[in-house]
Formats: sequence, structure tokens, C-alpha cells
Amino acid sequence: MNQPFISIPLPSGFTHTYTKVNDITLHALEGGTGEPLVLLGGWPQTCYVWRLLLEPLSKYFHVIALDLRGQGDSDIPESGYDCATSAQEVIDFMTEKQITSFYLVGHDVGAWVAFTILKLFPQQIQGLGLIDAAIPGLVSNDFFSLENAGKVWQFYFHKVPDLADSLVKGKEKEYLTWYFTNKSKRKENLSAEIIDHYVSYYSRPYAMKAGFLWYASLEENIKTNTLTPDTRFIQPIFTMGGEFATKSLIYNGLASYCENITNYVIEECGHYIPEEAPEDIIKAILSTFIS
Repeated sequence: MNQPFISIPLPSGFTHTYTKVNDITLHALEGGTGEPLVLLGGWPQTCYVWRLLLEPLSKYFHVIALDLRGQGDSDIPESGYDCATSAQEVIDFMTEKQITSFYLVGHDVGAWVAFTILKLFPQQIQGLGLIDAAIPGLVSNDFFSLENAGKVWQFYFHKVPDLADSLVKGKEKEYLTWYFTNKSKRKENLSAEIIDHYVSYYSRPYAMKAGFLWYASLEENIKTNTLTPDTRFIQPIFTMGGEFATKSLIYNGLASYCENITNYVIEECGHYIPEEAPEDIIKAILSTFIS
């Protein structure tokens, strides 16, 4: 019987689920009734990042907060940390649940994968939310320029996963605490206890290297996600960035391809919007997908 690595209190009606998808098992938190809404978190986090949104959203949707491969209580295989593989895996996961169309929201690396799902499987996406991410293939090359090195250095450091893993091993808490401290604005929302939760997951064997492998596949992800000039998305879409993070980065790269897109820049907010400003995400989801 599968059990979470760390027990967490769940809102009423939510359960841990474990689904076999091809050769790995994916974990999710599921609850609520209505149209399916899939939430994908990023690195270095888990589906725990959505905890403040689960109960409010469950009044309107069947919420599935999914751990991608390598995250949380999902399996940690040695390879497959690229957008195309993970996008197909999410689709296969939903097929196992006999769900053919759904709403989708992603943050950070979860937004990378969510965007790829929209691009490769548009007929299955009822609506999309992309939150504070530099999505490979969607952001301009200028984003990765030398002038922006202070913001994107990790793309290059993590791109050599064996080196990054060897240097960080045994220092996972120090390394991840730097991210949560320096990339957040509302720091009180990311307490030491919350940071320790993520550190515990990413201190397990191979967990950090699995995260680094997302960045090692940067060129592959760019190729997968690059849009052709005639691409058009008709689904309702919202993009969101923190004032002290990516701001309108996603919107600027995506808007010209969309018929129905709304952008939100959250004031006095950093990168970790699901924890810094969960109420703003809830409002955007309800406004975009229901209203």
C-alpha cells in the first residue's frame, strides 16, 4: 500500500491517490466535484504547494494536484525529465482515470509541462493557467542573455546535473532555502517549517538530480515548445507573474497566439505565487474558467 513520505493534513473530501502510468506510479491529491482541474507544481516543490487552494477550488471542480515524475510522492525514475515526456505522462494519467478533457494550471516547471500539453494536446484542454515561469520555447532568447544572468544562472548550473548534484549533496537545505528566501517577496508565507517540508523530499536519493535534469533538457524543451506563426489557441487562458518575479513574461510570449487570454501581475509578490498569493490564483481560475 502506498503511503506519503510525509503525512500532511488534507481538506475534507481529499485523498491521496496513486496511479500506475506505464512504468511509474504518480501520486496526486484529489477531491471535490465538478469538471476536472489539474494542478502541476514546479521545482523544488511538490503538490503540497497547492494546499491553500484545494478546499476553495473543490467547491467548483474535481481537483487533482499531481506530482510530476520526480516530485513529491511520485516515483523518481532516472530519466524522462523533459516537457514532451511529462506531457504525455499527464495525458496517460488522465486516460487511466477515463478523463478526456480538463482544465489545467501549472506553476514553474509545472507551467512548462502545462504549456506543452496545450501545444501537443489542445483538444483535451478546456482552459489553461500558466503561473510565473520562464517557459522554454516561449520566452525570447534575450531572457537567457548575459545581462539577465543574475536571474537565470540556475538554468546553466543545473544543465550539468552531475556537477550540480555533487556540489549540492549534503547541502540541500542551504541550497533550497536560498531559493525560497531570495525568490519570494511575501517571505512570511514560506516559513521554515514549509521549507523543511520541501527539503525533506528533495534530500531523498536522486531527487535533486531529477530536478536538475529538467534544465539539462533545455534545448529539447525549446524545440518541443516552439510555436509556428499560424498557431492559434481558442481556450480561455490566464497568465500570471509576480511583480518581483517574471511579471508579464509568459503573456508577452503567448498573447499573439491566443483568442482569449488575460494577464495578471501580482503586486508585492515574488515567484512562489501559490503560497504567496493563493487567493489571486483562485480568483483568476474562477474568472477564467467559470465566469
